[in-house]
Amino acid sequence: MKRNLRWSLAPAIALMFLAVLSQNVYSAGRLTDLEGDPVKFSDHVPADRWLVVMIWSWTCPICAQEMADYAQFHLRHKGGRLTLLGISLDGASDIMEAWAFAEEHGTTFPNLIGEGQELAHFFYEQTRQSLQGTPTFLIYAPGGHLKAVQAGAVPPEAIEAFIEQQEDAGE
Repeated sequence: MKRNLRWSLAPAIALMFLAVLSQNVYSAGRLTDLEGDPVKFSDHVPADRWLVVMIWSWTCPICAQEMADYAQFHLRHKGGRLTLLGISLDGASDIMEAWAFAEEHGTTFPNLIGEGQELAHFFYEQTRQSLQGTPTFLIYAPGGHLKAVQAGAVPPEAIEAFIEQQEDAGE
């Protein structure tokens, strides 16, 4: 009798677990914009465009080198088929440094900030990989389907080529 009860509950428990996972797909912990106002990651995921997420830190020299190129990338695609979102993992204690970094490097794209540990957890939820450092890029197809993850420097042209390749393949 106990065995039959356990086997009949197993599918229900599995379904509840999957439902919890699906609710957390876009949960990135507590995020704010660089003004300190709370925001949700899901509000930045367009249903009809590609989303490129750049995880960065104000202490990252590679991020500093790439930020201006990504500002131009954003301007080239503004209102088009893709959008860019920056997420700083510097946390509330370094929000002023992150804000100054974004201003100094002329970012024209939206940037959010969160706590490092929460963003590492979000990254793991999305990729089933550990966050290796900054910058790290996540590329989502329209509808929010994760298509690629890359840590380290990535030229914007490589991201454009990847998206074009995915579109040509019917993704």
